[in-house]
Amino acid sequence: MLYSLRSLRRRFGQRTVLDIDSLDIEERTIYGLVGANGAGKSTLMRILSFLDAPTEGDLVFRGEKVPPGQEARFRQGVVWVPQSPVMFTGSLLYNIEYPMALKGIPAPERKRKAMDLLDSVNLAPLARSPAPRLSGGEAQRASIARALAAGAKVIHFDEPTAHVDQRSLEDFIALAGDLWKIQGLSLLIATHNAALAAELCHRQIFLAQGRPVLQHLLPGGGLAWPARLVGSGDSATVIISPEVAEQLDREPPGRAVLRGLAEIAAGVTLRLECGSGRSLETLIKDPFCRELARTLTLGRTLEVRSESHEEHA
Repeated sequence: MLYSLRSLRRRFGQRTVLDIDSLDIEERTIYGLVGANGAGKSTLMRILSFLDAPTEGDLVFRGEKVPPGQEARFRQGVVWVPQSPVMFTGSLLYNIEYPMALKGIPAPERKRKAMDLLDSVNLAPLARSPAPRLSGGEAQRASIARALAAGAKVIHFDEPTAHVDQRSLEDFIALAGDLWKIQGLSLLIATHNAALAAELCHRQIFLAQGRPVLQHLLPGGGLAWPARLVGSGDSATVIISPEVAEQLDREPPGRAVLRGLAEIAAGVTLRLECGSGRSLETLIKDPFCRELARTLTLGRTLEVRSESHEEHA
């Protein structure tokens, strides 16, 4: 496990910005960190980058507990890339060579490695260009090359596509995917971009008011709640967890009409019309439940209950 968080809180004065009972993040996986402004994404990312410390609770990194005040000891190989990466004065090549120079790597070797890294992010023709003049998309790619030059195994991106065009977004998705596939890096990407999170990220962490919530981002940008399906085609019941029922801030609707059904990589989504103009989007991930979902027809009525109700039925 890359990170394990238990009873972790971060407060600024009287305000609690993060309140995480339990969260695990696996190695060599691309995570999307999703949430509204003020949800705590940047605070969590800075803590995971060892640039900030929790007010209380446990942070475990690769099986070792991070003691308060010793965060700097864990930074090697973990790089945080801010929304607008800062390039040093000088050429792009100088920026990529700089982390290797700090390690004492001889000039000929670090120049060769820097050019290889720039080539890997399609920036080799700009090696001699002034780094501060790079476009937003170019600066993002340059920051990746610089992170790799620093020996990064874990990279945290804070809103990497907030100020870039569609072409740069596509370039970032392709490049990040290659970093994971070819180099086996662990990536955490804080983003508002639904397409980015749905297309690139293997798993998603949703934050609402500093707390993780159980949701899944669909390719079109909508959100779906995890659920199970039990019974048979004639009497199927949608089961949501007590945690989901709590987040919905209301009792399960009891009965709902199936108005939409679609199969995506993550599972089968069901759009349920719950009356009074309300709808509930659910994601069915369990393989057996997915098979059952495929037998459903639009317009039929389904039972909707929470897991706690099912256990006592």
